[in-house]
Amino acid sequence: MRVIPTDVYDKDGDMLRIEFHNLDGEFEFQAVWDDQDPQDSEHRENLRKWAYKMAGQLGFEVVL
Repeated sequence: MRVIPTDVYDKDGDMLRIEFHNLDGEFEFQAVWDDQDPQDSEHRENLRKWAYKMAGQLGFEVVL
């Protein structure tokens, strides 16, 4: 199954999670930000890489 990732941020611009929806727009799963990680571009990119890899391990194909 193919999924589309969406970064979700709070009102201050801090990343909260990445949500993955199928091509019909239905929610499938999410990867949640670890509050112990600093909010910077390097850690956000690391979360994306990890989340996309996790999606693949769960049998999903990430559509960017």
